[in-house]
Amino acid sequence: MKLKIGFIGLGHMGLPMALNLCKAGYPVYVHSASRQSSSCILEAGGNEIASFAEMARTLDVVITIVPADREIMDLYLGEDGILEHAHEGLICIDMTSAMGETKRKVLQHISRSGRQIGFADAPVSGGVTGAQNGTLTIMAGCQSELLEAIRPVLAAMGKKIVYCGDVGSGSDIKMINQMLNAANTAIAAETVCLAKRLGLDLQTLCDVVNDSSGGSYIFKNNVPKYFLTGDHTPGFRLDLMKKDIGLYRETAEREQAFSPLSAMVYELYKAVSNQGGGERNYTYIVKWMEENQRSE
Repeated sequence: MKLKIGFIGLGHMGLPMALNLCKAGYPVYVHSASRQSSSCILEAGGNEIASFAEMARTLDVVITIVPADREIMDLYLGEDGILEHAHEGLICIDMTSAMGETKRKVLQHISRSGRQIGFADAPVSGGVTGAQNGTLTIMAGCQSELLEAIRPVLAAMGKKIVYCGDVGSGSDIKMINQMLNAANTAIAAETVCLAKRLGLDLQTLCDVVNDSSGGSYIFKNNVPKYFLTGDHTPGFRLDLMKKDIGLYRETAEREQAFSPLSAMVYELYKAVSNQGGGERNYTYIVKWMEENQRSE
């Protein structure tokens, strides 16, 4: 028998992930304020359920992918939260991009209660396209035995499942990857803007850089796809990238880590967001830099 799965968070990422679970034959149950999202699940063979509490009381697995840390804490630890209603043996999988410390707090609450509730930290990488195609990379932080129990569920949503260690480690690795992505994108944007002012052929620049020591995933993929075409249709919104950089900054400050470069990167993305670019793809930072070049 397939595990009965409750899915909470039918946003840009969550909805296609839930649909892939339906396609894989899992009984998926949703409770959403969005009738459009719920209808998509029902049309794919899913089911509606009365509440999140009912999910926790009656289903085998509850998957959550919500906006941020505060929502995780409210959803799991609130007065009417999942853990208050969870039955013995329930497995919870949180796939939100959040601080590892937040996931560890949820696990600590479960451990103090002495109840048999599984909790896995499993953020994803791959954007909306990866969610739609079922090709996400999933960074799992949990007991290794729990990972093996949920691996078929994760495999319905992702192509690559990486075991990162204990709860929180998946989110910490995702956070560091996002910081590198954001910083690489920012420096690539700066160099492309200078190359334009120098009158260089940008395709030639890409060819040389990608065969040289300055090459990177960003220069190989995102510069041709976004920078050179000017298409910044959102796949991963700039405001979400700003949020992830903020998680890195908050974690670095808590750990008293010396992190001057991330502070500069965060201020750049915040400036782009404040000037109206938050709903565009995060690569829109290159357009913002172009618009803020001195004209003389």
